[in-house]
Amino acid sequence: MPDWDSGTWDSGFWDQPSTPPVFPPAPKSKHRTNRRTMASNPTPDNPDVLRALADRMSDGCHTYEVILNILQNKEAAIRAAIATVVAADLDLGIKKHAVSTAYDEAQVADDAGLVVLTNCKLRLGQKLGQRWSSAWEPTGFPSGSTAIPRTQDERFALLAALKAYFTAVPANESAEMGATAALCDAAQVTLSDKRQSTVDAEVAMNTAFAARTAAIDALRKRVRGLINELETLIADDDVRWEAFGLNIPANPSAPEAVTSVTAAALGNGRIEVSYPYATRAIRYRIETFIVAVDTEWQNKASAKDLEVILKNFTAAQVVKVRVIAGNDGGDAAPSPETQVTVT
Repeated sequence: MPDWDSGTWDSGFWDQPSTPPVFPPAPKSKHRTNRRTMASNPTPDNPDVLRALADRMSDGCHTYEVILNILQNKEAAIRAAIATVVAADLDLGIKKHAVSTAYDEAQVADDAGLVVLTNCKLRLGQKLGQRWSSAWEPTGFPSGSTAIPRTQDERFALLAALKAYFTAVPANESAEMGATAALCDAAQVTLSDKRQSTVDAEVAMNTAFAARTAAIDALRKRVRGLINELETLIADDDVRWEAFGLNIPANPSAPEAVTSVTAAALGNGRIEVSYPYATRAIRYRIETFIVAVDTEWQNKASAKDLEVILKNFTAAQVVKVRVIAGNDGGDAAPSPETQVTVT
């Protein structure tokens, strides 16, 4: 193919029809890539890791925000965002507990209603016979059976039906046997209230969950925003990156070591391992050593979060666990070891 300076401009006459000259295609401009090693400072997905990093970044702002002229994501703004997440976490925890409590109370009410239904069935058996017949039809027992329904919704509906039945046929009531319209009504009203409480509690929990998600997103934007600001304010090789709990993009160093590890047996050969955030860590390697079995440490799992569940151990095994933090600059020293007996 001809070069740019050797095209066939003189291969014909300008006033003479001819095949247009052929030129090589213009070279495509090469997209300029960003040489920053930004993978060294990713924004954490895990909320706990995000909060820990944000706290370290706030410390860096405390020291350098005036010197560096940080304008958008200052210490006060980041700490306020952290506080919002903490408050949202607390509120969500409270709302989750309220849901659990509401369901427990609804179960108690359902159990009380079951007692009333059992009493009513015994009473109606005396009056209508033990087997299903057309005489049972008005009572509201479902599915052509005298069996007490298995679902709460059906039991709830049956209490209302029996209230109506005993109101219409008071001769079949028995206060002594605990089978009356009033007792059915009271049990149904109580269960109705408790069922509504579970709905209200779930709505409140979902609202709290949305608020926590918004708070985490806002904190994540602050963290990412400060990283972006620092990119414009200090060089890629500036050691002050580490004052913010971040890696030096041009020369990332290994993270600080994990300071402690907790391991708990969960049963079925599982172990739950948790550990605190290690500054500048973007990943964690969990290693195990089965006493009297292994001769060297085994790489059991990798994680970005601060907890992991290990599986496939054998009951009664004694397992040592340690965690090694890592990033683009390498691995930290291993954490202190902890030991757990598998169940």
